[in-house]
Amino acid sequence: AGSIRSDRVIDITELSDQEFGRIRVTHNRSGVLRLNIRTTGEVVLSAPFSTKENRLRDFIDRSRSGIRRALAEIKSHSHSYSDGDKIGRSHRLRLVTGVRAGVTIGRNLVTVTLPAGMSDGLKQKQIKQVVAKVLKQEAQRYLPKRLHYLANKHGYTYQRVRLTKTRWGSCSSKGTISLNIALMTISEQLSDYVLLHELTHTHHMNHGVGFWRELETVLPGAKLLDRQLRHYSPYL
Repeated sequence: AGSIRSDRVIDITELSDQEFGRIRVTHNRSGVLRLNIRTTGEVVLSAPFSTKENRLRDFIDRSRSGIRRALAEIKSHSHSYSDGDKIGRSHRLRLVTGVRAGVTIGRNLVTVTLPAGMSDGLKQKQIKQVVAKVLKQEAQRYLPKRLHYLANKHGYTYQRVRLTKTRWGSCSSKGTISLNIALMTISEQLSDYVLLHELTHTHHMNHGVGFWRELETVLPGAKLLDRQLRHYSPYL
């Protein structure tokens, strides 16, 4: 997996994995290792206290194919779109039947024309491609500016920002902050939480006590917002 291994026996709260990103580690008293793939795409590993890091990483390596299948299943059951749905912060979806497929993106309305004989699965695939395009346009206009504003307000620095379609957000050790275009589908309060969460990672590359203390300082109620965010999926 290309990960740095260690025989540390401290109580680990998370691991960094090249394929799955940050893997949260919780503790149990059952003496067994268990994996939980949340509907948000977060990978959570439950382990006994003071389990060696080598054992945790070996377990993840043995479970890779299962984790991939679980994440693919989550993505396949992502949102199904209907006529009248809100798309992002400023658009509505209009579905019409026509002779051939087509798309018109207006200021506030996205019209998708679909042939009558097209299967539901193919229709949803076409719609999701359009939704992704609209959300990316909205995200490009909003997220970099909002991140810059919040960074200046709270005294953070980062190297660059990139847009993705996977997890809500991430921050690399080199200061690159990645933000999901699906942030445009949730409230500004929750999207600000994600942005400040990743900005805090420029100071703390883990989810330890220092990380949460700082995040709660710049955003009181951050842990409550973290729990609220788990009710939403970052997958389109």
